[in-house]
Amino acid sequence: MNILFRKNFNEGGGGGGGSKSLGKSAARARKGKIGGRSRAAAVLEDHYGFRTHIFLSPSFSLESEELGCGSAISGGLTSRRSSGSIQQLKWNLQQRRKPSSSLFGEPEVSFTNDNQGYAGRTTKPISLHPVPKAEITELKTLDKDCFIIPVASVDRFLPAGVPMPLIETKQSQLSVVEVDDPKLCVLIHLMTQMEPIEPILESPLSMPLVKQKSTACDLLTEVGASRTAMEGMLLANLEKNAEFPFISYYVINKAQTDPGEFFHNCRAASLRKFDPKCLRYSAAHTFDLFNEVATIARPPLDPTSKRPRSNATGFIVSVYKVFEGDDGENFEKNWLYWTGARMIYRSLPKSVGLRRITLHKSVSNGDKLYLLLVECSNFLHDLTAAAILIPALRARLCGYTGLYRTTAVF
Repeated sequence: MNILFRKNFNEGGGGGGGSKSLGKSAARARKGKIGGRSRAAAVLEDHYGFRTHIFLSPSFSLESEELGCGSAISGGLTSRRSSGSIQQLKWNLQQRRKPSSSLFGEPEVSFTNDNQGYAGRTTKPISLHPVPKAEITELKTLDKDCFIIPVASVDRFLPAGVPMPLIETKQSQLSVVEVDDPKLCVLIHLMTQMEPIEPILESPLSMPLVKQKSTACDLLTEVGASRTAMEGMLLANLEKNAEFPFISYYVINKAQTDPGEFFHNCRAASLRKFDPKCLRYSAAHTFDLFNEVATIARPPLDPTSKRPRSNATGFIVSVYKVFEGDDGENFEKNWLYWTGARMIYRSLPKSVGLRRITLHKSVSNGDKLYLLLVECSNFLHDLTAAAILIPALRARLCGYTGLYRTTAVF
């Protein structure tokens, strides 16, 4: 959570090391500087804190705990009003936060096998209702849209307001089916535009975008020939001067290939292919491993394959980055809103043939990357209808959004 604090200072307040009495001359000089802003300060004096990225739980009650920044915020931030109009903030670092009264979830999440989702973060294990088990091949017979969420992430990415099918709660109205874990992992390679390392010597007839596409296709072919990845595709941006003109997407079977080893080998091959000494161009490359934490899919379903089914398939790709610790539980429960997935699902025309909306989350330490992949089977045949939501998504000034099509697949 990002919190911006605003604190008003006057003559009688401590300013962080300054003296309390500045003299009459200094007081008159300062009074002349702030005289024009006195009215604005009087209006804002009761609003010392401006917050962003706050998501309140639907079950939160104002009667049970005030929104006075009690023990709900990490660090035990408390506030109290003095006799004057100055807002004083007190950091109670010794006060421990109770999990039951916490308004925001834990700031860390792990996708390792030793951390079983909710059970790995709290002392109370999660117990779901017994549900029927189905084979992955049986999902192709379903005729309704469905959510696909791993059990280890269901308590964080099940949308807010949807009750979890727990044993201690009443029977949910959701129709839940259990399927085997496909044990898939995704590696995504983001490439920026290539720039010449010697702009003065660059030929006016050079085409760096064509050279970058050819090199990226060669890298995809080399990775496909090694048979370390199940599937792979190269996505090309449909717009001019895009920030990420090409994105490589690899699907890895964790039962057959070590994701960490594949990550290092693919990055080494990319550094060799895009060597600035050979190409005379340089670009920024971002590699990261992702887990599919939530998917909205339309029939027919095939969770094991990500390969496009038609030549007219296109994608809407959105990339988001949050600081370490900002990936809280309430933040991730509201992923349908801040990613724009809810607006895309409800407003995208049916003529574009929406197939799936998949949210990926990076597994590396530090800052977290989220990538939303929207696949449409009839995207290129009705490009105008498919791109109608792009201005609305970009108007939120949140993340990066682009239109892509496949140029190479294995």
